[in-house]
Amino acid sequence: MAGAAPKIIALVPDLLVASRIQAAARSANAQVETVDTPGEALSRLEGDAARLLIIDLALPGLDLPGLASAAQAAGAGIIAFGPHVDVALRQSALAAGIPHVYPRSRFLRDLPALLAYHVSG
Repeated sequence: MAGAAPKIIALVPDLLVASRIQAAARSANAQVETVDTPGEALSRLEGDAARLLIIDLALPGLDLPGLASAAQAAGAGIIAFGPHVDVALRQSALAAGIPHVYPRSRFLRDLPALLAYHVSG
């Protein structure tokens, strides 16, 4: 019998984006747990064998270094996305240790391929 589907934690309060992540995850044979707060994301990272953490950088009050550290400690990959006009925010995510940071439009366009890459193997 095959193992459990890879788990993705999505810190994405936007319901439209969350639904697109859900659809792409189904195509990648993964399951998504959407959370609304950084605390929920940290709790899920500690308790679950997540393969990937997705972070919406537009969410206020993010502790990016803390989220990056927790995801890395849990062995999960990290993808973040944010407004294309906010280059400084994307640069701060990279500086915090988040290796994959995209403008929102590119994230949504490439979402199926990004999830397939991060949850395979």
